[in-house]
Amino acid sequence: MNERAATLARDATSRSTRETAVLAPSPFPVTAHVLLALWVSCMVLLGVQAPDVYESLMQEDRFVEWWTVPLFAAAGVFALRRAIRHRRAFDALVGAFCIFVAGEEFSWGQRLLGITPPAPFLEHNYQQELTLHNFAGVFGQPGAALILALAGFGVLLPSITAIRRGRALLEHIGATAPRPVMLPWFALAAGLLAMYPLPFTGEWVEAMAGGLFLLTYAPAPRTSAAAALIGAAFALALTAWSGRGSATPAQLACAQAEAAAIANELAYGEAATARLAGARSVHKRAFTAVEEGYVRPDGLTALRAVACPEDSAASARRAYLIDPWGTAYWIATERGADSITVRVYSFGPNRRRDGGALEAGGDDIGAPLVIRP
Repeated sequence: MNERAATLARDATSRSTRETAVLAPSPFPVTAHVLLALWVSCMVLLGVQAPDVYESLMQEDRFVEWWTVPLFAAAGVFALRRAIRHRRAFDALVGAFCIFVAGEEFSWGQRLLGITPPAPFLEHNYQQELTLHNFAGVFGQPGAALILALAGFGVLLPSITAIRRGRALLEHIGATAPRPVMLPWFALAAGLLAMYPLPFTGEWVEAMAGGLFLLTYAPAPRTSAAAALIGAAFALALTAWSGRGSATPAQLACAQAEAAAIANELAYGEAATARLAGARSVHKRAFTAVEEGYVRPDGLTALRAVACPEDSAASARRAYLIDPWGTAYWIATERGADSITVRVYSFGPNRRRDGGALEAGGDDIGAPLVIRP
């Protein structure tokens, strides 16, 4: 009798272990609910009440983006660790996805190192960066892909765990599901991306998503908190470091001359199309403006004549309207009551935008021209 009771107890324990193995390894603490609610509330409040501060935080190479990178990277490491230790194939795929998102988020170090991407990226990547997810013709819209990932992983998998056969299926494919209490946060993140209530919503929701994946795979809440704090410190350090840049006098003179040449061709030459002349305002990467019919590339003759003696790659990068630091030139125009303002600018040596569309800031290069028709 005792032996039969022991066997039943072992079977029950084994069944319980199989059923719980598909859930996130650590519980979802109350603190996480509070912090997520504060994150969403603060972002919405800033977007509505302090749009200038909000927009500054959401720019590339600022705190929100840099924090997203370590959150996804840490989630990927924990997911791969769980996959290897317990031979879970689906978790390995999720871990690889998180590492991929982390790398793509900071363009695999392109802007940090000042690398000019290869020609296919300059021509077909709509951000002209060393990333794969911005090849819209191949990978579609990255926002839609993240919505599907959040909905599939964070909403569908926890729902499946409510069914016994569903738990068996997840265990069979080696999938760890977020705990059901996390489902509303995954659903909210996916919904915010779908509705996009504020400009740059995707930037802070991506950070939120990285945190949710981290909370799913970290072995303990304290581990998640430590990873998030280390990531925040890393983000602050990189934000400060990426605001610095170095350049030779020749590079500065080259960028200034190239930006001025493009602006003059748009204002007084043959580069501007009727679409640009008739637009109320335009703010785009220069090569994007060419592809969308705002600029005639054959009208940029003055750009080709700019001398940059120390830049052997000048001709190649100018074909895609890239500055000496491997970053796109931008075009901004604004039509007023009796004038049109045209500005062509470079992010400068630090490879990030420091000012606005028509206002210089930091080490951005390029002055506006005011045309009075």
